[in-house]
This record gives sequence, structure tokens and C-alpha cells, in this order.
Amino acid sequence: MLFSPDFSDSLNSASVKIQRENLKRFELENFSRYDIFQLIENRSDFYDALLKRLWREMDLSAQSTLTLIAVGGYGRREMFPLSDLDFLILTEIPPMPETEEKIGRFVQFLWDCGFEVGHSVRTLAQCKAEGKRDITIATNLLEARFLSGNQACFKALQESVNGGDFWSKEEFFNAKVQERIERYQRYHNTAYNLEPDIKYSPGGLRDLHLLYWIALRHTGAQTLQAISESGFIYPQEYQQLRESQAFLFKVRFALHLILKRYDNRLLFDRQIKVSQLLGFHGEGNQGVENMMKRFFQALKRISLISNLLIQHYREHFLSPNYDVFIHQMDDDFELLNNALYLRHHDIFIRHPERILDLFFYLTQFQTAVIHSETLRKLQLALEQLSQKLCEIPAAREKFLHLFNQPNAIARAFMPMHQYGVLTAYLPQWQGIEGLMQFDLFHIYTVDEHILRVMLKLEGFLSPESETQHPICHRILTRLPDRTLLYVAALFHDIAKGRNGDHAQLGALDVAEFARLHGFERSEIDTLSWLVGAHLLMSITAQRRDIHDPEVVMKFAEAVQNQVRLDYLTVLTVADISATNAVLWNGWKRSLFSFLYDFTAQQFNQGMLELLDYSEKAQEHRRAALTILQTELPAISKQAVTQLWARCPEEYFLRNTPKQIAGHTALLAEFAGDLLVKITNRFCLGGTEVFIYTQDQPHLFNKVVTTIGAKKFSIHDAQILTAQDGYVFDSFIITELNGDLVKFARRRELECALTQALRNEKHSTISLAPNRQLQHFSVKTEVRFLHESKTEHTEMELVALDKPGLLAEVSQIFSELNLNLLNAKITTVGEKAEDFFILTNQAGKALSSQEKENLRSVMEARI
Repeated sequence: MLFSPDFSDSLNSASVKIQRENLKRFELENFSRYDIFQLIENRSDFYDALLKRLWREMDLSAQSTLTLIAVGGYGRREMFPLSDLDFLILTEIPPMPETEEKIGRFVQFLWDCGFEVGHSVRTLAQCKAEGKRDITIATNLLEARFLSGNQACFKALQESVNGGDFWSKEEFFNAKVQERIERYQRYHNTAYNLEPDIKYSPGGLRDLHLLYWIALRHTGAQTLQAISESGFIYPQEYQQLRESQAFLFKVRFALHLILKRYDNRLLFDRQIKVSQLLGFHGEGNQGVENMMKRFFQALKRISLISNLLIQHYREHFLSPNYDVFIHQMDDDFELLNNALYLRHHDIFIRHPERILDLFFYLTQFQTAVIHSETLRKLQLALEQLSQKLCEIPAAREKFLHLFNQPNAIARAFMPMHQYGVLTAYLPQWQGIEGLMQFDLFHIYTVDEHILRVMLKLEGFLSPESETQHPICHRILTRLPDRTLLYVAALFHDIAKGRNGDHAQLGALDVAEFARLHGFERSEIDTLSWLVGAHLLMSITAQRRDIHDPEVVMKFAEAVQNQVRLDYLTVLTVADISATNAVLWNGWKRSLFSFLYDFTAQQFNQGMLELLDYSEKAQEHRRAALTILQTELPAISKQAVTQLWARCPEEYFLRNTPKQIAGHTALLAEFAGDLLVKITNRFCLGGTEVFIYTQDQPHLFNKVVTTIGAKKFSIHDAQILTAQDGYVFDSFIITELNGDLVKFARRRELECALTQALRNEKHSTISLAPNRQLQHFSVKTEVRFLHESKTEHTEMELVALDKPGLLAEVSQIFSELNLNLLNAKITTVGEKAEDFFILTNQAGKALSSQEKENLRSVMEARI
């Protein structure tokens, strides 16, 4: 043993605790010195020595009917600092009361020492019965390892669980694969979650255990080495699994050393500490990102080989006697019982371009799979490639041909990524494999995100997308050739992780790709522009005032024409939707729809003049009046006219006819001084908070503080004040996950806001810090836009999105006597990127001095 515990004196819980602390201190001090397998073996030996000694001290060794058996991870000798101590006490006959009392003291002593104990006391018949009912118990029994006691009983247990009447090989395999399917679903079928689980994420240690269990049930092999020697896996597969296993073991061991309670999740704060313990260093978050890249590459490799071996087992051991159906597709490929099989084993090495035909056939035979032998030949060929596939002219032609095949992304490009073909094809792909940025915005690695964007684009073709993404569905279904869009998506983030602007670097990369692949000059220009400007629409829709004709004109000038607008719209929506499931919601859909429509109108009108929004405001008036006359004829036209005369013209532009009609219905007969109404009826994609009251100090501050305290997301704030001093304020909110707010929560917020606005004294609300945000640092930046404007000032704020941020911002506005006219609130992971339209006390744009004062206060306090 590397660390020899001192169990010479009589055992007591205090001395064992000291020995455990000494062991942990030894592991921390020598973590980088010893091989991870030595450390794990050493800890397993420590537990073995302790349990065997305790077994003797409790006089259980004298009980000839008892056997102490390690099971689960302990049975595999796979023990980490916080692993549960799982064991079975096998008894020939139900234990007598005296023996039960000794067993109880044995287990209680381990609990007193601070161990997490998982134990059971069963007879051989009970083990078999429980194991046949529960696949988890059956698996634990298969991994059983003798520690002390009656060896004959242990051998009888082994014979029992390895018998054909326990779990047949086919039943066991199917049950374990079903467990895997259910586990993958819990993690959204991806290993690339923001804070992954080392053990349970797809490609994690459980996938390695699955290989152990299948091999153990089939051959009795209990280690990766033994599995390799049995011929169940190839030598190169063994080497890849061994390296990946070693890295995951190191990460998990390090994680357990820094934690006090059992957990296998790599949370952000833990990623920092684990990366340091593993020796990953660099500027900023570089150490974390490098460690996570290695981590995700290990998961990917394990998942790939796991899939291959599951397929191999099905083909060779579960159904060896079924009728063979062969469909020859060409000289080199055939369909063998719905699995793509090579007719010449070395074709990928002699003609590497034929690798792409493998994925072409996947698109032509929508239910086909790749035969395990074909996958192995593919991996062998990829390892022997002497050049990138894109350097082969025939491969380039086949690559482009894939884009317009049925379900090309799901059936060809996703598997190409999974099996390493994209890395073999594109020079830039290796740089983003497993590259995860340390932020709260992206929940996938860069490579996974790109494929999900492409998959989202393909999803716009489905009839189901017509409801959720009507514009995108219309554009995609009318495109005869979608190659340009898919290529732009493939390259939009490909330059992430390099120094410089990834959009501009990606634009250079895609232009080079397009020239190599024979695209026309106009297509190259479009591709380069799309990749370089792929964030333009997102920024404009979410962080600019799209009701300002100058904003629309500037955006239209950058886009240039309707074709580019169509391409950019679908790429932007796919990009947002594939970044994080909660980022896309109905409110954002409405923002992008407005910007798309306004820009299309600008193109139709021509680029010589700004859009005239006065007609749009009049159109909204007429439509709102029609709604009122149809649905609420009791409201007189005179009452409507009187109310609307008090509203600023901008009110009719910035609200939809449904909102205007709804507000009018509320206010037509309202005689009070304060109205708060929260509804899902009038605002497309969001819950509207409508406030009508006499303007008062700190009004915006009170509102945003109260909304934040109730844990809602604010997406938009519209501050409109009538000439008589009454405000017609609207806030668009959603639940934190993007859902509309339900009735009970709406009424609760109405009461809270009414109370806050009636209270003359402004009270601050204490908000709990966000755990995830504690480990991020965002430099506060204040930028002023369109500084030539004289009627108002536009300010953009970039800062850490901490709880109470908007309340603090609004407090600063109040202290500096600034009026807020409009706000757009955008959260990008841990970063807030908010847009405000302000005036000074005189109702004009801020002076240079006022801007500098605002900037200095913001940077000092935010």
C-alpha cells in the first residue's frame, strides 16, 4: 500500500477518523505524484484492511455461516474519497438475534466513523430472488468480491448469479441498455451540459461500467485489461478507453478531495479548483477551458466506443442465427440486415473519399445503422489519413452533395461529428472539439452547438415548426438549395477559442472553404457576410430600439437585400434556439418578427427615406378601435377619444392594437389613482405588466425591485408619461425559464406592486446571491450610442447579471435626476447587456458632462 493505516491498537471511531484524514492528506499531497489507478487501489486496500479488521474485532469471523462481500463500486475496487462503502453480508441461514446484534454494531461503527454505508444482509435464496427482480441488485451481485468469511458460500453465490436461470445474457443486455437510454434522456442525450456529471452524463463512468457489466455477464472479465484480453474489444479501443478512464478517474478523485459531501457534478466553482489540482493553468479561465476540453473529449471517446460495442454485441452474440438479408448498393457497400457493411475491408484506406458515401447512404436508408465492423474500419482509416479529406477533390464533391439529401444533418452530419469525420474533413474542426467556454450562456461545447444549430435549421422544414417559427419555416421550405445556410451555420462559431473576433475570423475561414469547394463569387461574398455578421440581427432586435426608423435603416443598409435578410433571420433564430433551450421564447419571436417586417418594408419602400411610422401609429389606432367596437361595444367612442387624447403619439406606435384596446378597456371606466394589471392576453410571447398611475419618485426602481424579488425575468420596459403627469408603463416579463406567468403568480405580483407603489417610503429588497454567478467576473462597461441625437440619449450597459442589478441601475438614474423612456433587458448567461433611452431634467439628451457623470457612477457601483 502507498499509505499504510495503523490499526495496531484497539479500533475506535476517533482513531479511524484520524486515519481517514491522514489518508486524504496523503492523497492531496501526492495527487500529482502517483498514477490515479494506484491512488484508487490504495484507497480500496485501506477499506479492505479496515473492514477485515473490524470483522474480526466484532467476532463475526467466528460465525461460519457468514460471508463479508464487497459489491458495487467497492466490489470493482473503484473507490474514491467520497464513495459509498457497499457490502453484502451473505448468511447461510437467517441470523440469530445475537448475530444480528453483532452485525448491527459492525454497521453502526462504520457510520460512527463517518462512512456512507450501503449494506444488506441476505441468504443465498434471498440474493437470487431479489436479483431476479431488480437489475441493479443483479449487477451488484455480479461484481461481488470476497472479503472475509465462508468462501464456499461466496462461490455458491457466484455460481448462482452466473447461471442461465438468473438473468439470461440477452435479458441482462437489454435491461442495461434500457437503463442507459433512460439515463441519456435525463441529460437531454448530450454529454455537453453546462455543469456535467462525471458519473452519469452520456460518455461518463456509467458508460464504462456498462461495458464492464456486459463483458462480465458474457465472459466473466472483471477489468478493462481482462476485457481486452478476452477479445471483446480491440487493442486500440482498449488504449483509448484506458486513457479516457484515467482522465475521468483523476477528475472525479480530485473533485472528491475538495468536497465534503458526495457529489459527482462539475459545478463552476468546482471546475476551477479541480483544474488547479490537475495542473491546468493559464490566463483567466484558460485552465478550466483546457481541462473541460479534455473532459468532453474523453466523454465523446467513451460514448463512441460504447455505442460501437453495444452494436457489436447485438450483431455477434444476441442474434447470430437470424436470416441474413443482403442488399448490394454498389461495388463497395451493402446493407447487411439493415446495417451498412463494407464489401472490401480496406476501401476507406485505398479510397478515403468513400468515407463520405457511408453517410450518404445513411440519408438514403433512413432506418439503417452502421455495422460495428464498418465503424471499426472507419476508425482505423481515420487514424491512417495522411491529409485532410477536404484536400481530395472527389471528397469535396461528395461533401457538398450531402447538404441537400433528406435529413442530411440528423442522418449524415451528426454521425460524421460523432465518429470524427468532421475533424478529418475540416482543418478548423479539431480546434473546437470539446471546447466549452466558461460562461452561463452556452450550455454546449462549440462543436456540439454548431451541429445543433444545423439541426435546428433542418427542423424548420418540418410542418410542426410552422407554428413556433413561421418566418423560418416559410423561408426554408421555399429554398431550392440550402447549402449556403448549412455552410454558414457550420462556420459561424468555428473560430471560437482563437485570439480575435471569432465572427470575422470565421468569415475568412468560410471564404477559404467556399473557394476550395468551387462556390461562385457572389456565393462566397454571401457566406463571408453571413458568418461575419451572424450576431447583427440578435444585437439589433434585443439591444436596440427597433421602433426607431434610423435603427431599421442602419440595419437594412448592413443587410443590403431581402435574400440576405432571409438567410440571416433563419441563422439567427437557429443560433439562439440551439444555444440554450430557455433563450428562445414568444417574446423574442415577436421582436425578431417586428425587425424582419420593418426591414422588409424598408427594402420595398426603397433606401432613400426612413420608414414613416406615423402611418403605423394611425393603423394601430384604427385596428384598436375596431377591436373595441366589436368586442366591447358598451365603451363609447367619446370615452375612447378622450382617453387617447391624453396618450403621447409614441404610445400608439410601441403598443399593438390588442394592447391598446386592452388598456383602453381597463381605463375607460377607471376612476382610481393606481391600476396594476398583469395579463397574458395582449402581448405576443410575454406577460405584460401594465401600470397606470400618477408619476412618482423611484417608480421604475420600485417596479423592477418588486418584479426581481418575485423571481421573474424582465425583457422590456416602456415608460410613457402623459402631459397630465400620468404614466402608461408596460413591462414585459416571463418566468425565469421563459414561460408565461400563470394566474396565481400574476395576482401575487399585482398585489406586491400595488403595495410597493402606494408606499411613499421606498424600501429595498434583499435578494439572495446566485450561486453560479459567484464565480464569474464581468467588467462593467457603459457605452453611448447615436450621440448625434438631441431628443434623447441611448445608453448600453454591460455588467455582471447579479440579483437586483436593475434596481441599482434605476436608483442611479433617480439620484442623477434622469428620466427613463425605454429599456430593453437582455441577459446573456452571466452577462447583462441592457439598453436604456434616457433624458435629463429638461427632457433632452444628456450633455457630455452628464454622460461622464453617469458613466463614472455606473462603473463605480455596478
